[in-house]
Amino acid sequence: MRSNLKRIQEVQVQCLDALVSQTDRFALYMGIDVDIILEWDS
Repeated sequence: MRSNLKRIQEVQVQCLDALVSQTDRFALYMGIDVDIILEWDS
């Protein structure tokens, strides 16, 4: 039972890692876009 719970936690962590890396990548693209827009404005 304990090993089964550990397995579930590992899968959850992997899913979370994938989600965070996607969000980071998206935020990075958005940050770059905002920087370019701000440079065009000035």
